[in-house]
Amino acid sequence: MKPTNRQLLLLLVMYGVLLFLPIGSPPLIETTEARYGEIAREMLISGNWLEPQLNGIKHFHKPPLAYWLVASGMKLFGQNNFGARFCGVLAAILAVVVFYRLARLVLQEEKKAFYAVLIFATSWLFLGVTWMASTEIYLTCFTVLAQYSLFRQLYGKRSWCNSVFYGLFLGLGFLTKGPIILLFTLLPYLVAKFFDREHRRVFTPREILLGSATFVLLALPWYLGVMAENPGLLHYFLKVQTLDRVVTDRFHRYQPPWYFFAIFGGTFLPYLLFFLKGLRYHQVMPRRLKVLLIYVAAPLLVFSLAKGKHASYIVPFYGVASLWAAEAYARLAMPWLRQAVLGLLGLLALTPLIAVLVVHPLGGGWQVISAAASLPLVLLTWQAFRERRSQRLLLWTAACLMLVGCLGYGLYGQVAHGRRGYERLVTKLNSLDPAHELPVLVYRKSLPSVSFYRGELAVMALGSSREIQFEQDDRYRNWYLTSDQELQDFLAGRPRLFVIAEPEEMLNLVAEQDLACEAVFTHRKVKAFLCRQELSMVSSAARGSRSSDQLYP
Repeated sequence: MKPTNRQLLLLLVMYGVLLFLPIGSPPLIETTEARYGEIAREMLISGNWLEPQLNGIKHFHKPPLAYWLVASGMKLFGQNNFGARFCGVLAAILAVVVFYRLARLVLQEEKKAFYAVLIFATSWLFLGVTWMASTEIYLTCFTVLAQYSLFRQLYGKRSWCNSVFYGLFLGLGFLTKGPIILLFTLLPYLVAKFFDREHRRVFTPREILLGSATFVLLALPWYLGVMAENPGLLHYFLKVQTLDRVVTDRFHRYQPPWYFFAIFGGTFLPYLLFFLKGLRYHQVMPRRLKVLLIYVAAPLLVFSLAKGKHASYIVPFYGVASLWAAEAYARLAMPWLRQAVLGLLGLLALTPLIAVLVVHPLGGGWQVISAAASLPLVLLTWQAFRERRSQRLLLWTAACLMLVGCLGYGLYGQVAHGRRGYERLVTKLNSLDPAHELPVLVYRKSLPSVSFYRGELAVMALGSSREIQFEQDDRYRNWYLTSDQELQDFLAGRPRLFVIAEPEEMLNLVAEQDLACEAVFTHRKVKAFLCRQELSMVSSAARGSRSSDQLYP
């Protein structure tokens, strides 16, 4: 086995272990991860794999493939954090393996391809989406697979199979997040035709027809099926979920035009330094890499002009960015940049100690782990310093970033338990009511993770507005209460129940309803209460004058 292949195999084994190791600990984070986990859980329970449902209401914000993959992991490992994130880690490993083959095609040298893999696999935004139960890691994986099929036709062995696989992976990406996959694949491919002769004659008409047919046969049946069952869904897909996301702030994700440049700059460090160095001396870079910069520039420009923005949107072009950074690192002398990288690694080596002092929700065990992690980070930084004049500096840099990423994810999970994760709260309710005899009411909030960890639908009352235009009956009203009268009717037939609410909102609920409540768990701004109907009526004025402590004996 070649030395580079041995290094790659060792990297993949260690990388896989480090990716899988922490994914069972952090709770599913509200709202994104909790939403995907709960939709997947409802698919498993109901057997309805075609119409995604969130807390009993049809949810067509995204196509179903990501939900299917999350549900598949939960089918294998249970309805828990590890199961929900399992397939995402598999997708990340597959993306890294295929990206190495892609990098060998483009860079035409195994050592440079290995550099590119190190950069791609340990860039922080890629690591971040790998550990999240959401669409981005699957979209990134299918983007890499589609680009490999295209680049194989461009720079490798030409075959009609490449067009079929290109259509296949575009179709899978389309089933993952709709037309966004085309921004990273088809759009830059078409734009490159204006600048590059090789891009003008990639596929023959017959191959284009084969690829297009594969895409249509894979991507469209689900859309056609659900649109047939849900009138008005075509308008919803095109207008609400596509056009409005681009030209309006309907989903409250507006960011300024420079937002993604800042995200790319921050999450691609320290490799950004090599990337920028390559741009500075672009005249010595290979022509094909100059052309492939379109695969970074085109989606970056489109997303920057769009109103709706989220940091993870741009991670699918990190592969091509890694190719450019790897070529620049191998080709150009950069002594000052190497010193800057070492300085950054030195700062990273201190971050675990800083976390112990700054992050107060950490338990004693995690404080010890965080402090102890500084030692291997210092050793890795020292080794990087010793290798500062050799190309192996990149290997030690990647090792530092990976260790910091794993530690940061573990610490984030501990903080998330007290902020945006509700696993411990629901675990407490499950311990108080193991037979699940009492319903759970979430008051003036929408928390799908409560339903996920409870293993049954919680009732969401007077929370965020849901889209109910595709409901064909009113069964959803059992779990979605939109008026005080509906809430009163729900409480009337339930002498005991759990209520999750902010204390101030709970004061209003007790003032309006005949309830006596006892706090059983505190989660930052939210508390869980065990409530029962009062046998004697208390005047609204008297109840309204109670303090928070008096309400919850």
